[in-house]
Amino acid sequence: MAAMLILASASAARRALLRRAGFRFKVVPAKVRELRGRGRTLRRTVLENARRKAAAVPGERVLAADTMIAYGGKIYGKPSDRKAAVDLLARLAGKTHVLGTGIVLRDGRRVIERYVETRVTLRAMDRAAVARLVSGYDPRRFAGGYAIRRRDPLIERIEGSFTNVVGLPMEVVGPMLHGAQRVR
Repeated sequence: MAAMLILASASAARRALLRRAGFRFKVVPAKVRELRGRGRTLRRTVLENARRKAAAVPGERVLAADTMIAYGGKIYGKPSDRKAAVDLLARLAGKTHVLGTGIVLRDGRRVIERYVETRVTLRAMDRAAVARLVSGYDPRRFAGGYAIRRRDPLIERIEGSFTNVVGLPMEVVGPMLHGAQRVR
């Protein structure tokens, strides 16, 4: 019998995606200070953060992830407040940025790592329109300050994984979890 999967994340979106895919798990948020991108690539930053989260949570099977965005040579995580979110999203309006997620599955002594990148283009809109959209949720909970949904008024186009933008690229995570179960 496989050990209970532990999700090392407090993300409601990640929980919902895993449940929708039929996975049973326990939530134990990792309490680690996330690294910012300074001098690192987006890939390196999110993978290192995911490694740190996986290492911080005890258990036989631990799934950890970290998502950030990159634009204009800078890496952005969750904004510190609503103003920072509006500033960032107004800067990104009408432009394309990269959203990257690092995923680490620790299964016994095995560690499986993946990185998924999605290009996201935001609709062109003025600062007031961005502020109205952001007023409907807490942007401090989301990489880049936005919470995506189907037919999102903020998003013009997604190139790559929709579920990556939601919080966890399930087309990668699902096979990781199923594969780890079969190897036992």
